Amino acid sequence: MRVMKRFSLWFGISLIGLAFLSGMAGPILVNEDPFYQDLDNALNPPGHEYPLGTDHLGRSVLSRLVFGTRRSLVLSALCVGLSVSIGTAAGLIAGFSKGWMDIVIMRFVDGLLAFPGILLAIVLAGTLGSGTESLVAALVLTMWCDYCRLIRNITYSILSTPYMEAGMLLGFSSLFLTRRYIIGQLIPQLFTLASLGMGRTILNVSSLGFLGIGLKPPTPEWGAMISQGIPYLTEAPYLVVFPGAAILMTVLGFQLLAVFANKGSE
Repeated sequence: MRVMKRFSLWFGISLIGLAFLSGMAGPILVNEDPFYQDLDNALNPPGHEYPLGTDHLGRSVLSRLVFGTRRSLVLSALCVGLSVSIGTAAGLIAGFSKGWMDIVIMRFVDGLLAFPGILLAIVLAGTLGSGTESLVAALVLTMWCDYCRLIRNITYSILSTPYMEAGMLLGFSSLFLTRRYIIGQLIPQLFTLASLGMGRTILNVSSLGFLGIGLKPPTPEWGAMISQGIPYLTEAPYLVVFPGAAILMTVLGFQLLAVFANKGSE
C-alpha cells in the first residue's frame, strides 16, 4: 500500500513537471508560429511535418498546445496566488477581530459562496468582457472565499490554545503572534488547498475558453482549442483529444499532489 501511495504521489509530480516543462521549454523547442495560418495544410493528420497535425486554419496543433500550456499554467498560478493572498489576509483579520469585522467579512463570503463558482465566473467574465484582466478578476473573486474561510477557522482554533491566550495577555502584537505561531501551521493547509485550486482553476479557464468568454482569439488556449475542434470531431478527432488530454493530465497531477500533501499534514 505504501509503495502504491508513493507511486501515485510521484506520478502526480511527474505530470505537473511535464506540464511545466512543456509550457516553459516547449515554445523554445517548437519552431512553428501558433498564429500562422496555412489553409493549404488545413486538417492535416499527425505526421512528420506536424507531429500533432493542424487545425481547420492550418495552424500547428503542437505549437498551439505548448503555448496554451504556458498560458493556462501562468494564469492559474496568478489566480491562485492572488486568491491565497487576499483570502489569507481577510481570514486573519476575521480570525483576530472576533467582532463586527468578522461578521461583515464572513457574511460577504457567505453571499459569494451562495452562487456556484463557475456560474459566477461566467457572469463576471461575460460582463467584464474577454481578456486576461477580466478573466483573472472573475476567477479571483470566486476563489478567495475558500481560503478566507479556511484561514479564519484555523486562526480561531489556534487563538483558543493556552499558549496563544498567554501571548495575548502578555501584550504581544497580532503581527508577532501570526508570524511566530500561526503562519507555520497555515502553510501545509494552504498548500493542499492551493494544489486543489490550481486544478480547479485550469478547469475554469478551459471552461470559459470553451464557451468563448475567456481569452481573446486567436490566443492559444486549451478550452478554446476543444471548442474550435468539435465541428471537425469526425474527420479530425485529434483536435479535441490532444488539448483534452493535456487538461486531464495536468488537473490529475495537481489532484494527486493535493491528496498526498493533505495526508502528509495530518
